[in-house]
Amino acid sequence: MSKNILVIQAHDDMKTSRVNKRFSKEIENLDNVEIRDIKALYPDYKIDVQAEQEAIKKADKIVFQFPMFWFNAPSILKEWMDKVYTLGFAFDVTKDGYQKRELDGKEFMLTVSMGGHEAAYSGDYKSVDECLTPYIYTSKFCGMKVLEPFYTYRAMQNLSDEKLEEIAAEFKKAILR
Repeated sequence: MSKNILVIQAHDDMKTSRVNKRFSKEIENLDNVEIRDIKALYPDYKIDVQAEQEAIKKADKIVFQFPMFWFNAPSILKEWMDKVYTLGFAFDVTKDGYQKRELDGKEFMLTVSMGGHEAAYSGDYKSVDECLTPYIYTSKFCGMKVLEPFYTYRAMQNLSDEKLEEIAAEFKKAILR
């Protein structure tokens, strides 16, 4: 039985994207994958919380797909999390402490593209994992199983068409794993 996979896509301008648009094309016709382009759905940032929570309930695996901007995700993803991962849905607070809810046991994966080289995220700068710590820890807090991320470096720097096709195939394998 295949997993139901929910891809939360957060890109400020998918029309001009090369890498994320190609990744979406790679998985858009798969029966077990739902892609929710939250910037297209909510350009005014008015998230339909009930619709998003219903999509989550049907999913076995939740994937956040986005380009990294200034060492973080696009702002709409934070807004989406703030609105959708609510008390009573993502977790509860009881006299015994925090209790996991609807996200408990689901798989979580980050798929992130970066314009720079991998070396740009070392040395004096934080690693990609360090930059994305809030997404990883929020998922763990809510009881999700955090999977190995899929990172694409040099997305804006001389990525040949052949290399993009190769990476898109790898992306699809990672999503379906």
